[in-house]
Amino acid sequence: MDEARFSLRIHPIIMDKMKYIAKNNGRSLNKEIEQILKWVVDDYERKCGRIDVTKDPYK
Repeated sequence: MDEARFSLRIHPIIMDKMKYIAKNNGRSLNKEIEQILKWVVDDYERKCGRIDVTKDPYK
């Protein structure tokens, strides 16, 4: 699967802290953000059920 690109505007202090966390976890900043987003999706799906993106009304 091709990876989607997405621009993100973020406060510089948050960016610096995310870089620190990513380095501590042995990940690139991009992979750290991707992992956090995965945790959010997993948590949502545990609470609300699996998201079927083939039936996404927002596309």
